[in-house]
Amino acid sequence: MVVVSTVQHPGDRQARPVKTPKQNPKQNPKQNPKQTPKQNPRPKPKPRTRTEPADGRAARSHRSRRAIVDAMRALHAEGDLRPTAPRVAERAGVSLRTVWQQFADMETLLVEAIRRDQEVLRSLTERIEPDQPLAPRIAQFTGQRARILEQMTPTWRAARLAEPFSVQLQRNKTLMLAKSQAELQAVFAPELATLDTQKRQQLLHGLQAISIWSYWESLRTELGLTPAQARALFEQTFAALLSAAGFR
Repeated sequence: MVVVSTVQHPGDRQARPVKTPKQNPKQNPKQNPKQTPKQNPRPKPKPRTRTEPADGRAARSHRSRRAIVDAMRALHAEGDLRPTAPRVAERAGVSLRTVWQQFADMETLLVEAIRRDQEVLRSLTERIEPDQPLAPRIAQFTGQRARILEQMTPTWRAARLAEPFSVQLQRNKTLMLAKSQAELQAVFAPELATLDTQKRQQLLHGLQAISIWSYWESLRTELGLTPAQARALFEQTFAALLSAAGFR
């Protein structure tokens, strides 16, 4: 398509039409600030999340199961570390029969509650770059670990009571300790790499001993420290161990 304009040349009595190409706004967007992109008349539907089954009956079952798990976690947070099935059902707003339809026993429900807490834990975890100076890494690691330990405390207290009688909970604890040690090795790899095997293991064990939940629980309950006080002592002790090993 063209636009007809007039250009007056010297000696011409009348203007002659000159054909000029119509400007393409996509080729020169700066000269067309008011140009707006073409709207899509049929927007794509939002994808269904993995946690929402398409089938209506399956979706209701999923919501009931989630409500039961959340009820268990809420009771833990209130200090009820060994809630009965009727109490869980009442809190979840479902029948006792529904609880047993979803879970074979209370141990299975507790394991599922811990799995849900691990999902929360992953949402609280951010990568800490090991190439930073030591002081910022210590502050980031201890701050993040303190938030996680405080957040996970209610369910982990309940798990500690049931752990001696549950093979699955014992396995979960072993995996959690392994992940905790792997994170320490990744974040403080520059320092650990300079030590011989014996000193490296000694430092690694010391750092892990004060960054697992049992240490945090002793600060909060046995010493009666507030979360802020416990975090400050945790960071100071962590830095002191690294300093004693020659890292400042």
